[in-house]
Amino acid sequence: MDKVWRFKLIAFSIHLLFSALIIGSFMFLVTQIWFPDLLFDLENVWQGLQILIPVDAILGPVLTLILFVPGKKGLIGDLIIIATIQILALVYGGMTIYGQRPEVIVFAGDRFEIIPSSKFDRENFAAQYFEEEESTFPLLVYALPAQTPEESNTFVLNNVQYQKMADRYRPLADHKDLIRKKALALSKFEPSNEASLKELSNFKEKFTENEVLLFVLEGTTHQAKLIALHPQTLQKLGYLNLDPWTEYKATD
Repeated sequence: MDKVWRFKLIAFSIHLLFSALIIGSFMFLVTQIWFPDLLFDLENVWQGLQILIPVDAILGPVLTLILFVPGKKGLIGDLIIIATIQILALVYGGMTIYGQRPEVIVFAGDRFEIIPSSKFDRENFAAQYFEEEESTFPLLVYALPAQTPEESNTFVLNNVQYQKMADRYRPLADHKDLIRKKALALSKFEPSNEASLKELSNFKEKFTENEVLLFVLEGTTHQAKLIALHPQTLQKLGYLNLDPWTEYKATD
């Protein structure tokens, strides 16, 4: 093998290894911290990563393979440019995905909805109601609907989405009875495929009908799965990867 190509392959391999380590760390952050469990699929995060990962994990090392020539004048400058492109791509992509992460999961009407970080109104968030709440991520809250006929008319006429109004957020525990009435019955789920049947079977091994409350969890993509809460405390127990629109039979 030509000596130049041997050095090129060594440089390519080292760059590829470092890129893989960085992307691996980033993916851990995305899948385990920002979008844990089924939130990653529900929010379709992979669509945004399809461009980011090739740029950072493949394009950078390939450019190194092409441009790396031992003793070449300006080689260090070329490598700095490549590294800068990778870093900028990772920072931009990371900031975009960070802004999409579920900041709040809000109960409104008959379901929970995800409010991403970029849409969360921190300035008007009613934080005083959550001072004694256990800090969780994402934060589960109840959105106050219209409280008077006048307010209801205003909401309807102006198409107000009160579930996105952070000043109307309250602790779930303060509205237990209203929330419990909207729970879905575990016994009424009838999965239509083997994967869903297995998912439901595994869930039933952990919880009985009386040990869990199930609710629709709608993502910003308008896809929906299920969120499981404790019947008494309304604390999150986990998620259930079933489609409530197609696999829940509301009537016998």
